[in-house]
Amino acid sequence: MKKLIVFAVITMVAFVSIAQAEVTAAKRREIEKMLRLTGMEKLMAQMKTQMISGMKTQMTQVPEEFWTSFESKMDMRALLEKIIPLYDKYYTIEDLKAVNAFYESTVGQKVLSTLPKIMQESMAIGQEWGEKIGEQAAAEAEKELKNKNRK
Repeated sequence: MKKLIVFAVITMVAFVSIAQAEVTAAKRREIEKMLRLTGMEKLMAQMKTQMISGMKTQMTQVPEEFWTSFESKMDMRALLEKIIPLYDKYYTIEDLKAVNAFYESTVGQKVLSTLPKIMQESMAIGQEWGEKIGEQAAAEAEKELKNKNRK
């Protein structure tokens, strides 16, 4: 009887472990799908190109062959592997499925296609706003200093 109970417990633990592994694999597929849908892989490739370009500008004495070799060693898949656990940590598989369904929809595609433009225009608006606030702060500070100096 004791052996039967031990066998049953081991079987249940094995079954739960297998089921958990399947959920993890399914969740990973959803995370990878979301990264594809949102263009994360393309963004990372652009980031890589910009990084290399920036380093080339700063280190003009370094030969082109070095940069070609260096770029080939920059494994963006390895970076993605480091990012995947973040999505696993913060999102359930249900969250990921819902997000992916949204990004696959017409509206989701519109959000993805317009978001870079919105971010760029928002940054310009923010910069203009910040400049005005900065000018206002400088003017008020100068006025305050003049008032203190009169006293």
